[in-house]
Amino acid sequence: MPTIADRYARLSRAYVQLSERFHKLDVEHMTLKSKLLPLLKTVKSWKQTIATLKQDKTDLEAQLQTLSAKYEELRVFELLLEAAAQADLIEAEEQVKLVEQTIQEFEADADPDLSETEKQLLLEYETESASFLSVESNGYHAVAPTLSDIGDLSAEPASLT
Repeated sequence: MPTIADRYARLSRAYVQLSERFHKLDVEHMTLKSKLLPLLKTVKSWKQTIATLKQDKTDLEAQLQTLSAKYEELRVFELLLEAAAQADLIEAEEQVKLVEQTIQEFEADADPDLSETEKQLLLEYETESASFLSVESNGYHAVAPTLSDIGDLSAEPASLT
């Protein structure tokens, strides 16, 4: 049977072996930890990069949708770029110029077909219409007719009897 001294010696050797193994494991643990930390930092950095890229992707998709919607709204105007539409636009602009020129001519001379005497007669009628056509009959003054009452101006005047 082993003596107490043998038992303590064996226990001491086991303790020393355990201590050496623990020290070896501790060193290996620290070595692994020192190798793992840069890896963890890299993983964390990549995760942040991935999150940023996902957010950028979401933002770009939203911008793309907005641009696509705007493009669809503007697509109808592509027809205006065709040659036929350009020709129609040029013709319309020329017609507008003609209308503006006609308006300017009308403002300069509203009745170009009338002689100066006829224009003067119309001006007198417009400024003094009530007294211009008044007729004194039996002491009463007749009311001047309006243009709608006159009718056809080319007809001969009716005789007053």
